Amino acid sequence: MSGSRDNSRNTILVLGVGNVLLQDEGFGVHLVNELALKDWPPQVEFIDGGTAGMELIYLFAGVSLLIVVDSLDASMEPGSVFKFKIEDFAGLPEGIKTSFHDIGLLEVLQTARLLGCLPETIIYGVQPKTVDWGLELTPELSQVKNKVADLIAQEIAKAIGM
Repeated sequence: MSGSRDNSRNTILVLGVGNVLLQDEGFGVHLVNELALKDWPPQVEFIDGGTAGMELIYLFAGVSLLIVVDSLDASMEPGSVFKFKIEDFAGLPEGIKTSFHDIGLLEVLQTARLLGCLPETIIYGVQPKTVDWGLELTPELSQVKNKVADLIAQEIAKAIGM
């Protein structure tokens, strides 16, 4: 993950959120931890945000692009991938649960926007199959990790002009 941030660069933060104790709910954390092991440009950071709520806001300082990965219950096929920008959440149909956490990701991002510290934000949500006790992702979500990793890599390449 990262040490101290150089705020003179345009930092890209990839934030994985979720609870790794609840199988597919930990998708974002599992993926970010795997991505962090690869070779990336120095301005790209990967952070395991776990189930932290408002404590995440301080991480946004000096960030030009925030990419968030989380589980999203849209009652779709397990492993379905969704891409959102923060402004898209205003029009979500009822019944889509944007977070399994006590304080949801949406509330954290909206608060950061009100505080004036929300960078450009892209959210990748993945439909879980199982949110129950267990440390491993279901096969459906394990199979979609590479797809989401590729989407994130494309966002990073576009942001830094690769």
